[in-house]
This record gives sequence, structure tokens and C-alpha cells, in this order.
Amino acid sequence: MRLFILVAALALSACVTGEHSPEMTNADVSGIESGNASSSGNSQTTSRAPNDARKAFKPLTSKTLIGQNKDRLLRLLGAPSFKRRDPPAEIWRYRDQSCLLDLYLYPPKNSGTAAPMEVAFIEARTPRGPSAPVAKCLSAIRKKFIAKATS
Repeated sequence: MRLFILVAALALSACVTGEHSPEMTNADVSGIESGNASSSGNSQTTSRAPNDARKAFKPLTSKTLIGQNKDRLLRLLGAPSFKRRDPPAEIWRYRDQSCLLDLYLYPPKNSGTAAPMEVAFIEARTPRGPSAPVAKCLSAIRKKFIAKATS
């Protein structure tokens, strides 16, 4: 059954495109890593990164993304190429030539369904299906987002 769901999700992912979203500044990423970032999204963002943005952005880790809400994900990685609601979860997929990155969002434990959803689990695989290193895939997705934001 799980295999069927994965195959169906993969087939549907080719039909959905994402939108461009504002990126997060280096200060915002630092705030997330130190635990000081607010989930309200009130941090400063720009619609276009400076020319040296590729040097200024810190790399992300899966540990950094766990617990982040939808607004933060949009600032860090942009819009996903595919979204699926499967209550109580929501799955966001990011696509690169070398990999697919799936982020599984759930409401925080003991908070009910009205609470903002957060990343609870991250999974990466190659376009053909086998598992891929999450860190390498996340780096590729992040670089793609920064390149798009600075072009």
C-alpha cells in the first residue's frame, strides 16, 4: 500500500509547479540555528538577495528544518514543486535534477489541528527511487533556490 502511495505521489509530482517566494536572509538562518527565530515570520526579508548572496547564506541541515513552519520553509527553500494533504499530515516535495526532498509536516503534538503545521520528518531520494543523502539533497535544493532568487 505504501509503495502504491509513493508511486502515485511521484506521478502527480510531475504535474505541479511551484511559485517563487522571498528568501530568508543570513540573519534569519542564524536565528533558526540558534533557536531565536520567531514562527510569525516577522524577520526582515527581501524580494531579491544581494549579488554576493551565494557566499552569505549558511548551509541548512535537516536538524535546522525540523520544527519549522510553512512560512519559514517558504523563506528558506521557496515554494515546493508538489504539495499533498494527507490528514493530519501535509507533504511538501522539492525537486532537483539529482534528487527529490520530501518534508512531512504535522501539527505539533498535543496542540490540536488548528496549530500551524511543522516539519516532523525529512526524506530524500533519487528521481528513480532509491534513498539519497538528505544533506546533499537539501544543499542542492537550497543552492537552486538561491540561484533562482539572485538571477
